[in-house]
Amino acid sequence: MGNIGGGEILVILLLGLVVLGPGRLAVVARQFGRVVREVRRVATGFQEEFRDLVEDPSLEAIARERGHRLTGSSSSESATDEAEEAGG
Repeated sequence: MGNIGGGEILVILLLGLVVLGPGRLAVVARQFGRVVREVRRVATGFQEEFRDLVEDPSLEAIARERGHRLTGSSSSESATDEAEEAGG
């Protein structure tokens, strides 16, 4: 979770203990854990959807129908190649 070390976590926990008290700190920590878990779940879902979209074979067929050349090179290289073909 980022670049937070053990010392920083200890300071955060001690501050939370002082500000919230032991009972409330446990509740807040539990809620925070649920939020982090949900955010990770949603992020993973977005990554999977994006990967499925990018790897969709029907997109390749559509591109070929429209006359696009598929080389497997990076998008910046493809854009440069297309610009060179259009220009000269």
